[in-house]
Amino acid sequence: MTKSKRLGVLDAAFLTLDSRDVSAHVGILVTLSRPENASPDFIRDLVVQLREATTFTAPFNYRLARSPLRKFPPTWDVLPDDEVDLDYHFRHSALPAPGGQSELGVLVSRLHSLPLDRRRPLWECHLIEGLSDGRFAIYVKVHHALADGINGTRRIAKMFDVDPESTRLRAVWQTEPETSERIRTRVGRRSRVRRRFQLVGGLGVAVGRILKDAIRPSDPAVAVPFRVPRMEVLNGRIGRERQFATQSYPLERVKRVATALGVTVNDVFIGICAGALRRYLAEFHELPQESLVAGTPVSLRRTGDGRGNAIAMLVAKLFTEVADPVDRIRLVSRSTMVAKQKFYALPQFVGDYYGVLTNGPSILQNIIGTAGRSRPPFNLVISNIPGSREPLYLRGARVLEAYPISLLAHGQALNITVISSAGQFNVGFVGCRDRLPHMQRLALYAGEALGEIEAVLGLVAPDLNESEVVH
Repeated sequence: MTKSKRLGVLDAAFLTLDSRDVSAHVGILVTLSRPENASPDFIRDLVVQLREATTFTAPFNYRLARSPLRKFPPTWDVLPDDEVDLDYHFRHSALPAPGGQSELGVLVSRLHSLPLDRRRPLWECHLIEGLSDGRFAIYVKVHHALADGINGTRRIAKMFDVDPESTRLRAVWQTEPETSERIRTRVGRRSRVRRRFQLVGGLGVAVGRILKDAIRPSDPAVAVPFRVPRMEVLNGRIGRERQFATQSYPLERVKRVATALGVTVNDVFIGICAGALRRYLAEFHELPQESLVAGTPVSLRRTGDGRGNAIAMLVAKLFTEVADPVDRIRLVSRSTMVAKQKFYALPQFVGDYYGVLTNGPSILQNIIGTAGRSRPPFNLVISNIPGSREPLYLRGARVLEAYPISLLAHGQALNITVISSAGQFNVGFVGCRDRLPHMQRLALYAGEALGEIEAVLGLVAPDLNESEVVH
């Protein structure tokens, strides 16, 4: 008998985003170099061994239950191993050798544009060979209902080893989920009622603060949902096709800027994105006079929390109207600090439900059809996902880069996400092909924005050719 598992409310909400033009999956692209002295059959042998990995851990064996009645939240069917078709989910592709970053980007853009099949578990894994210098890539995409960016990245990282000599092979669909440390206790009816009142009261306080800032901001740096410039290029209706671009630089460069300015690495990252957007939008005469506002996800996940989604969305001003790059970063830092102070002042149990409150407006707009036609809660999403601090290997093949690839929806035509991994700062740009022409320029401008900040601060920048852009 097939087991069932209920979805969390936020997990289920992400399922409602799926439509003809919106596919609510997230992904990651990892490029690897073959081991030294690897045999010519290294890739073929790797594919054969991965195809022999025919057991599946949660949530890679979850399929959306087919129910004659629409329930909310819906449920997953937990499938036995023999009902998961690995030949469908794991695919081996090859670029015409020697493939470059541009050719890889075109392929991944197309793969990320395609929806996942709801009749099957909502994930795919692609091994792509044919890159120059013997490199190969692994692209994994998973529906956001199964995992948020942090949870998904942690699972994918478990494929790899820190030991370059290790011969262990563990497919992503066999990696172990986080073990929940939640303690279930018997709670009396009065306690449950009291806790519900406390929750409603806590969320009411959070909403009250947002409304208060909308009427009379407590700080000029405070960003307020829906108090944003509406821009057709960023916030209109989107099409199905995606465009993916990347930028990468040594993490040490970003850290040096952060130290010099007394801000966080994430503040510098957001400032870099703001500088790139300012230049990109100005080229198309689309730069608004007021600041763009970004939704910046924060994790609500505690150690051992195995939920699919445990994120809340804070909002911060980008100060794209400010020309000086250093002033812009300092203002961004103030905006993110105020947003975090307001969030962390909430009781912890309220924070657990804050993700539904803060992600809800954007999702609701998509459900009722107003997204892309009305003012959005924020102009774009900018996200920072921590990665491994140590170099990682897959049977001796070293991970060179790991790029996040997030989702888009109506009203949100651009997403920028970074993974810091093994000393590299790897940024993935995902845009709607119909809305954002020549989006590779945005990735290029992000590289040059960091150099501009370093020049103003008098920091010696390494050769900018270290950065590489994928179209």
